[in-house]
Amino acid sequence: MEIELHHPAIVAPKVPVALVEAALEDARSAVPRNVHRTVARAVARGSDKTKRLRLERLARVVMATDSRITSPVDVWAGDWSVLPVEAFEAIDSGIQQVWASSVSTRNAMRDSVRAVVRESLKAGILTYDQATPMLNAVAPEKQVRDEEKQARGHVPPDRVRQVFHDLASNKSLIARRDAALIALLVGAGMRRAEIVSIDLADLDHHHENIVVQGKGNVVRTVPLAPGVRRALRPWLAVRGSEPGPLITPVTRKLPMRADIARRMATNTVAQAVTRRFGGGVKPHDLRRTFTGDLLDSGADLSIVSKVLGHVSPATTAGYDRRGQAARLAAVEKLHVPFEEVALGTCATRR
Repeated sequence: MEIELHHPAIVAPKVPVALVEAALEDARSAVPRNVHRTVARAVARGSDKTKRLRLERLARVVMATDSRITSPVDVWAGDWSVLPVEAFEAIDSGIQQVWASSVSTRNAMRDSVRAVVRESLKAGILTYDQATPMLNAVAPEKQVRDEEKQARGHVPPDRVRQVFHDLASNKSLIARRDAALIALLVGAGMRRAEIVSIDLADLDHHHENIVVQGKGNVVRTVPLAPGVRRALRPWLAVRGSEPGPLITPVTRKLPMRADIARRMATNTVAQAVTRRFGGGVKPHDLRRTFTGDLLDSGADLSIVSKVLGHVSPATTAGYDRRGQAARLAAVEKLHVPFEEVALGTCATRR
């Protein structure tokens, strides 16, 4: 596979989902047939979503850079370790031209390319001297922090309070389920995919902690706030103690009951949030709100990061809605033992 900057695409090319799925399945096999080792190693770790995105982005950046390459399969089958540095420089130029409007998108595209190089270096396919100029060619851009962005997606406390008030006045089984669901989103900061995977057995006897399997199959224990525990009790009373998912679908036939034989779909979680909050609020907005509330309360960033299941506190910091005023208030508490110099007493050097 030869890559050079050749008529970069005006519109970023698409990659069929079926091709990505087939490539990921091939990469998982002991001896991949159509995915080169350098690429297979780049998608060996992380969640399935991350692996799919990485394969898709690799294909897109190459096809966007060099219009002569039209098949994603050719991109995945190529030996990236033998590409010259000029190929990586061409890819970076292609990324800058095709995704000119977004620094974060450009960096995401670069990261997929860098993953191939990093994993090849770890495997000994590339030496440090070979990998370094490749990585430098697709180095991420520095981003200026958007202070206003941190406040976007957070749901005001009055609105959260109103939703729980409306649910309290609704005696239906679905309302009890939705109250528990929303409490886990806004009061425990869980991802919707995590909530639908939780079993009743993951909840401890006192309802104070719950075991969650997050991204990359990383297991963590999430402490539950008193309000979350109170929201769970009415749902558990009607759900019953049978083994199965903690949050379940509700049967349509009367009398309605919790369908413990099935798990909720993540789309159903989103529909429940829309039903209670309106179309402008998504499940992840409630997770952002939880993070902002904890940080506003003075919780340590690293602790909040562990509760959320973030690999890096830097990810958690992206949810921080506190502005310059909060940072100024923090440093005002710092004592610096500076002593004033009495005017007129300083000796003059000649």
